[in-house]
Amino acid sequence: MIVYLYGPDSYRRQEKLKEYLERYKAQYKGLSLSYFYLDQEGDFFKLKDFSQSQSLFESSRVGMISGIKDLDETYQKDLIKLCKENLKSQDLTLIISEEKKLAKEFNFLLEKPVIAESFEELKEKEFSDFFQKAAQSRNLRFDTESRDFLLRAYGSDSRGLIQELDLLSLLDEKTITKKVLDNHASITSPPDIFSLLGEFVYGQRVGSRLSALEILFDHSEDPAKIFNMLAIMARTSPEKNKMADYDAAIKSGKLEYPEVLLELALTTQ
Repeated sequence: MIVYLYGPDSYRRQEKLKEYLERYKAQYKGLSLSYFYLDQEGDFFKLKDFSQSQSLFESSRVGMISGIKDLDETYQKDLIKLCKENLKSQDLTLIISEEKKLAKEFNFLLEKPVIAESFEELKEKEFSDFFQKAAQSRNLRFDTESRDFLLRAYGSDSRGLIQELDLLSLLDEKTITKKVLDNHASITSPPDIFSLLGEFVYGQRVGSRLSALEILFDHSEDPAKIFNMLAIMARTSPEKNKMADYDAAIKSGKLEYPEVLLELALTTQ
């Protein structure tokens, strides 16, 4: 089976990817999960090995693939062959996530049985609806002035808007006015901690998440504070349960905040 996610709206595309992963994790106890960044040397060969081997203890395999456009032309032909061989596979699912629609040689990914979904930038009405739904899920209420200000400021940048709403959800005020936005901007701009938290939560690569964590530590941010803010940013039930389990382990003395943050950086997707 192949899932093909493409388009410039990286936030919504990544949320759909997470949705698939959570579904597979819930459905298969013996799930084998691997990430392949084909713009990195050696990952294509790792993908080939992954697609051809299966353990007796693995009920299903899921491979996340990105960076296809940077893959050597010869390897792209091999990748096309690999994909076509696994279009109807029952135990292997390949999830392709790309910023742009792939070259015409990959147009077979737009046809059944492939599950293809495009994530173009949202138009004005769509972005307004997206904003409203995201604000409600965070128990935030906006007056007309503050809402229109954010819609103008972020245009169609869904990731930037979500990071902004995550930040606002940490404030005591839940009714947001333009004055609250002005105060919030002046408070947060120096360390830019929330942009770093956004990269930690939404960054697709382990390296970028580790880099964000390193910068946070370099700014002498309290690990407990970082953890608590990440816990507040958790949206789905699995994410909330995961943070609750970590919190219990920390309070029982089994784990320390820094090692939990490192583990999150290495495993969060």
